[in-house]
Amino acid sequence: MKITTLNLQEFTNWEARQPAIIEYLQSESPDVIVFQEVVFLPNISPYNQAQLLNKSLGYISEQSAVTRLQASTVHEVYREGLATLSKYPVLKADTLILKRATGDEHNRIVQLLDIDMNGQIVKIANVHFSITDVADFATAHLIETLEILAMRDEERIIIGDFNLADLNATTNAWSEHYRCSTESDYISYPGMNKRIDYVLIPKSHSFNSISVSGDSLSDHRALTVDIT
Repeated sequence: MKITTLNLQEFTNWEARQPAIIEYLQSESPDVIVFQEVVFLPNISPYNQAQLLNKSLGYISEQSAVTRLQASTVHEVYREGLATLSKYPVLKADTLILKRATGDEHNRIVQLLDIDMNGQIVKIANVHFSITDVADFATAHLIETLEILAMRDEERIIIGDFNLADLNATTNAWSEHYRCSTESDYISYPGMNKRIDYVLIPKSHSFNSISVSGDSLSDHRALTVDIT
């Protein structure tokens, strides 16, 4: 099973980036693609970027959770969230809002999906945690996500923009049940020469390959993993 994650960087330089994103995703041909910074800006397009991309990609399942109403100095109304494309049917989809700490400018969400891959149910959590410039909001969001999954007695593939430069510093929170894409050395946010996009997989899974895209897709590199 191949999964790709990409922070889409809103509609910034979209006309130049869209063909490069499509070319990369068609080349990699992942089974599932998860996106962050998915926006609905009707003054730019009546569709979000994932929907526009899927007009060319043609994935059968398309799930958008653009549920966050954000303040903006540029757009009158700014809606932002997450989206997932899948070659296989999505049986269940749920979106949960995470706790917002004092000083955090964002209401973050987690997109939960149950995907039927030829009779095997694959459970995925698409995440975009808060930035850590003011305080370590991202670690709190990771722990909250893990606690929610534990309460539900679920182990999901947790994938996306964690906004943590050193996920291995949080191993005490997840290493008992998960392994991490940090098994490979890569940079996913080249502008600051750091890695903030990750994949956590249940220990019943294993990584076959971990790779990143070039720099033309976004301010992030796409992270693609092949998992058994």
